[in-house]
Amino acid sequence: MQFMLESIAQKGSSNSICGEASGCLIVMKFFEFILILFFMRKIIGIIYLLCRVLQQKSLDILNAIDLISTTKALL
Repeated sequence: MQFMLESIAQKGSSNSICGEASGCLIVMKFFEFILILFFMRKIIGIIYLLCRVLQQKSLDILNAIDLISTTKALL
């Protein structure tokens, strides 16, 4: 879809079509960027909690494995 809009924006048959395709492309890129930021914030938050717990010296291997599998399920 993005490739088609880029192609239309560059080789559109009229200025209005070129402008519309360029505008759609900008909005799509902005939305994609915000969506990626949203998911990265969630993912990094989950991984951060796992890292904090795994750094505790009192954690045994069975609990660590359980935490890792829970983190995998959350992701």
